[in-house]
Amino acid sequence: MACVAYQVRTELAAPRTLAAVRGVTTRAQLGASIIRLLDQVWPLLREQGARTGHNVVIYYPGESGELVIDAGVEVPDAFTARDPVRRVDTPAGEVAAVAHFGDYADLAGAYAALEQWCTTSARPPSGTSWEVYGDWEEDPAKRRTDVYFLL
Repeated sequence: MACVAYQVRTELAAPRTLAAVRGVTTRAQLGASIIRLLDQVWPLLREQGARTGHNVVIYYPGESGELVIDAGVEVPDAFTARDPVRRVDTPAGEVAAVAHFGDYADLAGAYAALEQWCTTSARPPSGTSWEVYGDWEEDPAKRRTDVYFLL
């Protein structure tokens, strides 16, 4: 993995409305869990003809070794929730954020940059974070993922 310099920015994040499914997973199973959860969301949105945006995963503090996540899709307009797909809003408020360009497997560098910024800025994160995945690119170097830490 090449050394990447991340530019941390702060901003006021508005909530993004998602159609999402909640899951509990581990770091080792994260990728497979996100796909499994999104595979429950997309068919419902297609069936309803909902207008969609990007895939988003929200991370909440969990028990030791567990990740509690909502994996979903931005829905700028209404959709009809149907279990297990429900309406979820990303957190709103001040955030520290970075844009990561590259393979999803290399997102640890983005998290490290945010954690370092929070430490050196004396701005502790709340424990809730989320990732907004940009449009799909065949070339992993062109894939954009924005990572947000709620402050």
